[in-house]
Amino acid sequence: MISKTVAAVLFYGSALAAAGATDLTVTIKGVPNDRGYVVSTVYNSESSFLKRPDAFASFRIKASKGEVSYSLRNLPPGKYAVGAFHDANDNGKLDAEPSGQPTEVYGFSSSNGTRITSGPPGFADAAFDLKDQIKMISIDLGL
Repeated sequence: MISKTVAAVLFYGSALAAAGATDLTVTIKGVPNDRGYVVSTVYNSESSFLKRPDAFASFRIKASKGEVSYSLRNLPPGKYAVGAFHDANDNGKLDAEPSGQPTEVYGFSSSNGTRITSGPPGFADAAFDLKDQIKMISIDLGL
């Protein structure tokens, strides 16, 4: 299984590093093929959740069958939630049927580690705590 890693380094200055900044690695599993891109968005508040323009960070990673991953460095402690989808046709959006059912695979982080299967979650369901230690999370894509 080939994994592509994209490292995104965010610099917040030495004051933040002293305040307990840490790293987050996100692995997105279940990428069905290498067409298009995997789009992943990191949210740090309920008010920005599922609003891509308001996201804390957003990534577009060349798809690789199986999994892709990326890292963010020097993040401040807090609550975060992550969403991802396989943009197989590279149109920049999660495609859906007229009924609203997505036709591309997607997934979210989870506050308790279980896959959320019934529509988009609320921020509280997808959020996890990032403290002053390195955190690794996995997101499984699927319909």
